[in-house]
Amino acid sequence: MNVVQERLIPYATAVSIEAASKEIVSFLKKGNILHANLIEYNYITLGGKGLCFSDSQLIKAAGTGFGSPKLSSLAFNFTNGIKSLLMLLKIKKILKVVDMSAQSVAVGLRAGLAGAAAFANYDPRCNDLLKGEGSGIALFEIADTEVSFWFSFSENGDCQVGSDRLECSPSAVFTFRDCEVASNAIKGGFDHLGGPALGEARVSGNLPILDKIGYISRVCQKAVPSFL
Repeated sequence: MNVVQERLIPYATAVSIEAASKEIVSFLKKGNILHANLIEYNYITLGGKGLCFSDSQLIKAAGTGFGSPKLSSLAFNFTNGIKSLLMLLKIKKILKVVDMSAQSVAVGLRAGLAGAAAFANYDPRCNDLLKGEGSGIALFEIADTEVSFWFSFSENGDCQVGSDRLECSPSAVFTFRDCEVASNAIKGGFDHLGGPALGEARVSGNLPILDKIGYISRVCQKAVPSFL
């Protein structure tokens, strides 16, 4: 897929929502995965044809919680649309809790990494950062929990995020000290330079790639609206 620059922010918003839904389904074992699909006339579907937003309304929904889906799509695909809408509301509820659990932090972390991967793939500035890095995997985890996600990087613009078992050793590992530190990072409150020095995170392996992914993540955070 080729994402034009003017649709990158709504696309990154959509894939962040998709990633959040995947994580929720992984631990609840039920619910609609909100697969993101860009369609013509600046519309995006989430989880199939039932739930469809214009780019601007999706950004509004993610930023304020009050975006209007396309009613005709909802009416003609009512059952699937309602299931997808309920998942969207569940994502908002999970990410809005004051004291985030390991599961809620996992939802936010996976969503944030997915948005960063979209920028790494389609934003020229971010994509240029990965030139010369070859291909590899950076692992992001939270100490003393089972929360762990990989970020596969490639200079050819094929960055992806997942949680399934790795078949190879990661090039770099970033470990948050606890869920509170990870939660602050999701909200944009983590100091990527001072955090490791203060013991809030451990880093190992290819440190330059972690710095680059961290930079891309911050670019994404500033541009993409969030439920947080």
